[in-house]
Amino acid sequence: MKGALHWLLPKFIALGVVLAIASIGNAFAAPVDLCGQYRAILTREAQAVFGLVAPVPMLAGQMRQESSCRASVTAWDNGRGLAQFMDPTAEQVSRSYPEIGPPDPYNPVWAIRALVRYDSWLYERVRGDNGCERWAAALKGYNAGLGYVQRAQRLSPAPGAWFGATENINAGQAVKNFDYSRRYPHVVLFTHQPLYIAWGTPTCMERKP
Repeated sequence: MKGALHWLLPKFIALGVVLAIASIGNAFAAPVDLCGQYRAILTREAQAVFGLVAPVPMLAGQMRQESSCRASVTAWDNGRGLAQFMDPTAEQVSRSYPEIGPPDPYNPVWAIRALVRYDSWLYERVRGDNGCERWAAALKGYNAGLGYVQRAQRLSPAPGAWFGATENINAGQAVKNFDYSRRYPHVVLFTHQPLYIAWGTPTCMERKP
């Protein structure tokens, strides 16, 4: 018996090492991308609003930035669901687009329908020399509020130029909030959007300063 244990002991040790390495590997594995489950509905809703050239990759990147595509998440500031709508914004979108129904931000279908329509609403109310600059301004409006973007564009000597120009004008935000909301379009457009390039038409892919 003692001889058998002496023979088996190295095998148990080796097995333990293998399991430990596997556990470490799992701990450092890339997190599962939850956004894929919403590709069909996001594409359908985006094309219903924007047409066949809808910016589906950008919208997917925005959901990833907002919630990592977790439908049940609530942020520290009470942003809710996939699109992290605050209660007043959810109510505003429902009033503006009654066809989507009452506010239901934890419902993925409602959140996606509201996200697409609210982004379109913002896009129509900002300026941009091209689609990329205009979408950047709209994304800033989503994160910080439309008023800050419109005031910055009124103050800017080049209101249609966002990157490297109007984006640097603080129209009244706290410094910390301004810094985050200035970076928000960069992250959505140039970090997350490329992950979903196979989903449709990108808005712009060239990283800006």
